[in-house]
This record gives sequence, C-alpha cells and structure tokens, in this order.
Amino acid sequence: NSLESRVEQLHDISYRTPVVKLDDDKYKSFIRTMPRNYSIVVMFTAMAPNRNCKICKEVHNEYTTLARSHRYSRSFDTNLFFTMVDYDGGAAIFQRLKLTSAPVILHFPASGKRKKEDKFELERRGVGAEAIAKWIKERTDVNVEVIRPPNYTNAILLGVFLFAVSGTLLIKGNSLDFLYKWKYWAITSMFIMFAMTSGQMWLHIRGAPFAHVDRNTGRTSFIHGGSNMMFVAESYIVAVVNGVIAFGFIMMADAPRDPANPSSKYMSYGGLGLVVLFFSILLAIFRMKHRGYPYSLLF
Repeated sequence: NSLESRVEQLHDISYRTPVVKLDDDKYKSFIRTMPRNYSIVVMFTAMAPNRNCKICKEVHNEYTTLARSHRYSRSFDTNLFFTMVDYDGGAAIFQRLKLTSAPVILHFPASGKRKKEDKFELERRGVGAEAIAKWIKERTDVNVEVIRPPNYTNAILLGVFLFAVSGTLLIKGNSLDFLYKWKYWAITSMFIMFAMTSGQMWLHIRGAPFAHVDRNTGRTSFIHGGSNMMFVAESYIVAVVNGVIAFGFIMMADAPRDPANPSSKYMSYGGLGLVVLFFSILLAIFRMKHRGYPYSLLF
C-alpha cells in the first residue's frame, strides 16, 4: 500500500467512526508499514464480557469521547488518528508488543521510534479524556478540546435538593429553630471534611475507577498500591476510618466527668480503643501506598 492510499483509507474509516478498529492486517498496513506521515494513537483493550475488565469499558468511553471530540472539532488535524485493538481480535498484536494487560494506550509517532513517553501512564494520569488529551498534546502538539454531551444529572439533583428544602420550610412554617442548632452544622461540616480529606475531589478530577479486578486471578483490589493513584472504594474506606477516629475522640471528650460513674470510665476506654485501633488501620493503609514508611502502631 502506498502512503497516499493508506492515508485515504484512514480518512474514509475515521469519517464513519472516530475510533478505527484494527485487526492484524490493518495494524501492519497503517502502523508497521513505512513511511508514515501521520501520528496514530492506539488503545489496546479487552471489551468482551468474559474478560471481566471493568476499567476497559470506562477507558473506552473516555477514549471514544476524545476521538469524537477530535473528529468533529474545528481544529481537526488530518495527521492524527485514533484507533483500537481488542484482544479477542488482535491477540497476535498484543504478543508482538509484549502486552500482558489491558487497557494500554500507545502513541506511534509519524517518524522515528517510540519512546518511553509514548505510553500513556494510566495509573498516574487517570482515565479521563482530558488527561489523555493533555498527553496527546505533549506528544504531537495537537490540541484536542474535549466536548462532552450535556449532562443533566447535576441539574436534576439540584432541583430535587431545592424542592426538598422548599418542602421542609413549607412544612415547618415559622419554626426554623433547627437551623440554629450547632449539632446539625457540626455533623454537616464533618461529613464535608471526611469527603474532602478522603480524596473525593481528586477522584472527581481524575475519574479514577471504583476498584481493580486482576484479569488473571480475578482478585479485586480496593486499595491501590501506589502513592500516585487511588480507587473510589479506597476513598470510602479512608473516610470511614477517619470518621471512626473522630468519633473515638468525641467519646473521650464527652465522657461524664464523674469518677464515681462507671459509664464514664467505659466510654473513655471505648473511645481510646477506637482511636488506637483505627489509627493503626490508617497507618497500615499508608504503608501499603508508601512502601518505605517505617512506622506502625498495632499492625
């Protein structure tokens, strides 16, 4: 195939679908055949249900959003193409590139050999389309503005919230004393603090997966082993642990101060036990993510 013929084929396919699906023949034609005056991004994935790759579907959705944004943008670059290789239709390609897991996103430059930076670091950068677009800008100088379809979920939730607040005020009438009770505001503030300190905002920005399922063993990991990445489930665990530690301190602070009252002693010891136990769990999680951390408490 001549270069002009290959470019024309890629354009024809990409006009019909933003992500070009590659089999072994198309991979050899569009990527391995030289010369090549275009950059090509390939997502290696395993979308079949029997592969049980949950993160593959999430990355596929973000990758497709990015490819569609590029295809229909005003700054569409005709020398950049988005492609995909599924394991069930391209196992030989996986073996040729020595890929043992999915998903993987690689960039094949127009000239020269691939470098280490031409592999998208999924665990460090996240799975969001914006993160992939930033990486593509670094590798190709092509700026892809991610365009997402309208999401009315937030608007609906806001409407429901306002409706609930309005209904509460209508039912309560003139009785708004509950707004002046400090315990309500204290509990609300604590929930917000636990959510923020557990990494919820970071997860929202990065679009991290809920957990990871090992494709070979089927084992589910809820805590990521690296310090640059975390799972949604991991943030829930950290939030609960922080909440129990705070509850333990509250138990010790609010224990009756009458030495003759046996409940005072039990409440204080119970709060101390919760603090020691769950702070030990928090340190253990920290050591899992920072392998060289030397300190521990109970375990």
